[in-house]
Amino acid sequence: MKICIVGGGSAGWMTATTLNNLLDCKKITLIESPNTPTSGVGESTHRKFTQWVELLDISGSEILKETRGSIKHSIKFTNFLKEDSGSFHYPFGNVPQFEPELAWSCIEDEMFSHNDYARHINPLASVAEKGKVDLSSDLSFHLDAIKFAQYLREKHCEQVDYISADVIGFEESEKGIESLTLDDGSTVTADLFVDCTGFSSLLLGQYLKEPFISYDNILPNDTAWATQVPYTDKEKELVSYTECTAIENGWVWNIPLWDKIGTGYVYSSKHVSDEDAKQEFIKQLETRGYDISECEFKKLPMKVGRYERSFVKNVVAIGLSAGFIEPLESNGLFTVHENLIDLWKTLRRGVPSQYMKDAYNAATSYNFDEFAEFVAIHYVFTQRDDTQYWRDLMNKDYNIVGDKNYDKYGMLAFTREMYQHSQYRHPDKGFHYIASGMNVCPYTVIKQTNQKMVCNLKRFEWESKVVSKLPTVYEFLSKEIHNEE
Repeated sequence: MKICIVGGGSAGWMTATTLNNLLDCKKITLIESPNTPTSGVGESTHRKFTQWVELLDISGSEILKETRGSIKHSIKFTNFLKEDSGSFHYPFGNVPQFEPELAWSCIEDEMFSHNDYARHINPLASVAEKGKVDLSSDLSFHLDAIKFAQYLREKHCEQVDYISADVIGFEESEKGIESLTLDDGSTVTADLFVDCTGFSSLLLGQYLKEPFISYDNILPNDTAWATQVPYTDKEKELVSYTECTAIENGWVWNIPLWDKIGTGYVYSSKHVSDEDAKQEFIKQLETRGYDISECEFKKLPMKVGRYERSFVKNVVAIGLSAGFIEPLESNGLFTVHENLIDLWKTLRRGVPSQYMKDAYNAATSYNFDEFAEFVAIHYVFTQRDDTQYWRDLMNKDYNIVGDKNYDKYGMLAFTREMYQHSQYRHPDKGFHYIASGMNVCPYTVIKQTNQKMVCNLKRFEWESKVVSKLPTVYEFLSKEIHNEE
């Protein structure tokens, strides 16, 4: 099978790495435009990223070193419930230490805040909050996106033919795309074309004209400002979590890398102008004490939604070319590596049948929709009314009644558990951490007063006997990865 990948960046080179390592292909070609600008933002990965790394037998330590990256154990959300409601964690890991009803019983008796729910359920919340690293637990990475793409190209794609050119046209046949025409007049043929051209979706969206399904009915944000700021106190600020802070018309991300902090403001252009959003972002950075005198601010329009199908004829889209959900849950690379694993399963026997293509499309569409609803629950529980943006989100009709029946995530899953089972049945699932942090308590139990102190004492034990002895992120990275003691 001859495969042609159109587009570089993280999606393109992850695709090349995956297919080059896992498939027996006659030839893989990657065409990358020399005129496509790079965003240069930090990437926050999901814990399943490490599964992709292990599948391809890539060294996680090497990735950290080559990308000037750092460790991630959790996502921290600040002021999503109310303007001054504080922070809560969504930690990795699937091993809760207590029944959630017990933790909520403690919350109801004001033994601790709903913001501390995760810290009483999952030890990694305490590890992350204290800026520690636990190599024996679930983890992922913060990466420099540009360096990550360069690393994959140089270290894992030696056998991939590389062409620096712009695609300016195509020839179509019954099977889909027959060939691509480049700006130097040459043509490229292949059995399979992989579209990694970002939001432009050159092959799937423009050439094959696959219909696009917007998520603007549940996800409001469509633009971001992004930059990088220097550390003011690296040892303190280099933490093992991504932070998302809600402000006037959206939220600000902070991704700590080894050399700098990647940060950006995701907002709704329907509620604030680009320039006013930029000023809101700058104000937030200045409030945190960052020096922005030499910062370059990049505006990043976002096309939030998915194409009706990702695999059409002999074209399959990966990454932004297939769909995008705003990056509140670190889903930028998540959909890339998860869809690549699905694509590998589809192609491992050779040229796939139409049934295999249809099955791939059903799976990827389901995953996109499910993740979109998961991200939406960060907004549906808000009680903020300080701006029109937040009032609109709180009063929005999200229309959750339908024929879908998601098992784990999203608004329908929460609805089923809260109103049918009346308890948290799956405390290890992500949406329980989000709902709890937003002070939503779906349980019906007899209070277990004699056990409440045990819950508190257990967390104290974790933090005093275990967490306190772990190295900080700075200590671990400086000694073991970046060698800059």
